[in-house]
Amino acid sequence: QTHLDRMSDAGVIDYDGDEVALTSEAQELDVYLDIVPASSISWGLYYLGLSGLAAAVLFGVWVEFVPTDEKVEIIDALSETGVDEIEITSFTHPKAVPTLRDADEVAKRIERYDDVTYRALVPNAVGMERAIDAGVDKVNALVTVSETYSEHNQNMTVEEILEGVEEIVAMAEGTGIEVEAGMGTSFYCPYEGRIPMEDTLAVVDRVVDAGVDEVTLATTMGLADPVEIEEMYTAVFDRHPDLDAGLHLHDTNGMSLANTLVAMQCGVDRFDASHCGLGGGVVLPGGLSLAGHTPTADPVQLPMQMGVETSADFD
Repeated sequence: QTHLDRMSDAGVIDYDGDEVALTSEAQELDVYLDIVPASSISWGLYYLGLSGLAAAVLFGVWVEFVPTDEKVEIIDALSETGVDEIEITSFTHPKAVPTLRDADEVAKRIERYDDVTYRALVPNAVGMERAIDAGVDKVNALVTVSETYSEHNQNMTVEEILEGVEEIVAMAEGTGIEVEAGMGTSFYCPYEGRIPMEDTLAVVDRVVDAGVDEVTLATTMGLADPVEIEEMYTAVFDRHPDLDAGLHLHDTNGMSLANTLVAMQCGVDRFDASHCGLGGGVVLPGGLSLAGHTPTADPVQLPMQMGVETSADFD
């Protein structure tokens, strides 16, 4: 309720106790808002995801603003752990995600390590402009497969979002910035349920044709199982054998590590997880409301126990 009241007071949403919608003013600003059933709102999209084995933190999920100094301190500490990639912030409009209003400052103040790729989420061309100015190494261009979710989440159709990805790729040319397509609702949607595999594959085809460097499928609701993971990645690699494909992990159903293992067997070697399991993004309502991202330690420890070498230092 506190989250909803704050967003309503800021003029970002209209909320009548049951329905949540972006205000007309917010729509004009191209803000990014994650609205799901049971009035659960994702405040963060502040990921620290990494290529190889992922770490993530969603500072935006807290009601109170996390001081910039603390964000920088945590990111700098993560840079020393041996992780390959850290998603440092999300360049969304500050009215949409007030707790990430310091995105530009965070990007400016963190210590950059030569062996770490620093990534930021960008929902549109405006966010991409800020990412270029911030000098990030990579951007995560957000895509959602579900038409209904796209309309609720970004007030856009899937086609409009894909056109936005094409624009982001064009803007990245000549800057040295890599573009990853982060595909939300690749398996399940809180509105539509199970997403047909062909729908996901069609979006993969589009972003590959657009020229992205990487594609990461997200188990957004955390309901995907190992069979679905195997079927999806087998089909993806059949269509695009040389694709750099990753998996963004959620653990609502407790199968995150099983999904990780199956994805590894399919040839996936990039996984996004969450620093201490913070955040969660889209989760099921009610008793499952606290289930969300996979803690980084889990997908780090799994390959270590199997004798698979990673860059991360578990100690």
